[in-house]
Amino acid sequence: MSLTVHSNPDARCTLCQEVAFTLHWRPEQDFPAGTQLELRGGPLRAFISWRHVASCMTGGDITFRWKIKPTVSEMWRNTDHVILRAKLPYGARCGRDYPIELTCIPPIWAGVDEQLSVWTTGPGDAGKANAPLLPAIREDGSTCLLRAVAGPVERLSIYLRPVAAEGRVEAVIVPQDRFGNPARFARLVPAQVYWMDQIRAVEVQGTTALALPRSDCVARAEVRVPMQALAGDENIGNGTWRESWCSITSNVALPAPVDGLRAAFGEIHWHTELSGDGQRSIAEALRSARDELMLEFAAPADHNPSGDAWRRTVVALEQANNPGRFVTFFGWEFGSDQGHENYYFIDPNHPLVCGGGAGITAGRPVDQIDKLNRQRDFLAVPHHTNAVSESRRLEDDAPFWHPYPWTEPTKGHRLVEICQSRGNQERDEYSDAWRGWHQHHGSSVQDALAKGYRLGFTGGTDNHCGWPGRFDPEEALGMVPPASQILTGVWTEALDRTSLFQALRARHTWAAWDSRAVVWFTVNGALMGEELCVELGTALTARIRINAEVPFQIIEVVSDRKVIWEESSDLPDFEASVELGKAEKSAYFYVRALLRNGGILYASPVFIDVG
Repeated sequence: MSLTVHSNPDARCTLCQEVAFTLHWRPEQDFPAGTQLELRGGPLRAFISWRHVASCMTGGDITFRWKIKPTVSEMWRNTDHVILRAKLPYGARCGRDYPIELTCIPPIWAGVDEQLSVWTTGPGDAGKANAPLLPAIREDGSTCLLRAVAGPVERLSIYLRPVAAEGRVEAVIVPQDRFGNPARFARLVPAQVYWMDQIRAVEVQGTTALALPRSDCVARAEVRVPMQALAGDENIGNGTWRESWCSITSNVALPAPVDGLRAAFGEIHWHTELSGDGQRSIAEALRSARDELMLEFAAPADHNPSGDAWRRTVVALEQANNPGRFVTFFGWEFGSDQGHENYYFIDPNHPLVCGGGAGITAGRPVDQIDKLNRQRDFLAVPHHTNAVSESRRLEDDAPFWHPYPWTEPTKGHRLVEICQSRGNQERDEYSDAWRGWHQHHGSSVQDALAKGYRLGFTGGTDNHCGWPGRFDPEEALGMVPPASQILTGVWTEALDRTSLFQALRARHTWAAWDSRAVVWFTVNGALMGEELCVELGTALTARIRINAEVPFQIIEVVSDRKVIWEESSDLPDFEASVELGKAEKSAYFYVRALLRNGGILYASPVFIDVG
């Protein structure tokens, strides 16, 4: 290898700590005086996320350094991801070491590694006045990695599967750094797990799986860790301190399915290395979702994966699919300058595969309506509907994309991503607590419902770092905690592709942001997402049951953009029967809630038709 890292090959994820790297370039041939050298970064996501503070090179005069905080325009102009450019005044000798010093601030995402390489341009091209430069040539073997790894443990989470199965509740204890990356304690830490009337002693260093006996009621697990057992740079900032112990409480587990349906959590909108602006592999992303977040389903949404990219997607999803424990299905993102939506299906050869038989590869969602209406067994899920692109085109300073054009629903438009990295998309005006930082664009979810769309709600991250369920702070504009999570909950008959897909299609869903609350919402017995036809004057009654981790700031029922009922609760378990009045016209009703820890919940609407 002609480019190697001699110090700090691994850097802890951080917001601010500068890390000094020493690289050694040992050319594999002689280069004459006047040669131009470039040190280039690799994938776009790492190039955006790593911040370069300073650089210098022995034997080279640096003529260009990448800024620590470049503008969007500068980012788009640097298409080759050049970190530094240097003139070699005396050339370079084969086999001799030329140190390069880089001072960087790594990203907050473990696994978003910077891939560096050396490119050269000969002096006959770079040195002659007015002579056009030939393309730079990448030196063979000149690739090395600056690795971003998890920092010290500063959080501890315990996740339960929301419904007991086979007489037990599966759980996982996950030490995390302050950004939510799975981490490891410096040494084995003794802990106690409180479950029902039992206390179990465990030792935790990394991710630790547990099997707990089934409870006969709604139950939460508690983990207690002695603070004396933590190393000096370790903390559990998301816990509650009680004397010498730190206590962390899990999400709830139900003792059994409800009306034949079991609750499940998953994430269906995240990007990997197969997206031009993503990173980490699908296989690693799925492993993280299953083993470190205790999710029960997942689907990627890479940008236009066709050919080999789609084949790799299918292989990874088929290998990870494990009915009864972890379900995968297929999806991809269709983007345009006028709206973005994702397509999902359970057949890897569905006509809606990018470049497949339906013929959808480019264009705008509004232009695909006829093609979509000719398909079956699919879901079209619009996202960041009320947002405008933060980045702009160089030629005319216009946004790269605009809000979603709500025009004509297709039979596949049964869900919408109501919350994601670009914030809450429910309405056109919010207070800060609801995290809606794109407002007044006329393409909110409420705007869609007013135009006749019948949409259930999902939550997705739209992150480009290959970590399902976790936010990308670059796209969240720094407005949410860096360890924030968002998921989709669903009521399904079973954990298999067909059942889960049909449950999503039936809109039996809720969006859960910084919570794994289990939400049950019905109107006159119709479960959230369903359509109910009633006679004029029929009395309507909603039933709400939410089992969360913390008490509620507010729980609201919304209809026709208005809050028609609200209540607070100082307990994490809430149940109510709400009289909605008499059916006078077709309408929809949905539930939203704010938790005391800042979490947000949205239950899909029940749609009422008056016959």
